Amino acid sequence: MRIESLQLQLPLPAHQTACDWRRRILERLQVHGEPLRWAITSVLDSPEGGSQVVIEAVMLQHRE
Repeated sequence: MRIESLQLQLPLPAHQTACDWRRRILERLQVHGEPLRWAITSVLDSPEGGSQVVIEAVMLQHRE
C-alpha cells in the first residue's frame, strides 16, 4: 500500500445539489484509489454556468 497526494479540477453543474456534488467528487476520486481525506480548495465560476472546483485529496493506493 502507498499513500499519495492528488489534485483534480472538476466541473460541477449549477443545477446539481450539494449531495450530487459530493457523490460526483467521490466517484472521480475512487478511480485513483481509496480517498482517505479530501477537500474542495478552490471554486471558480464557469462561463457556461456552474463551477470548476479544485479537489485536493490524500489517496490510499492498493498495489499488489
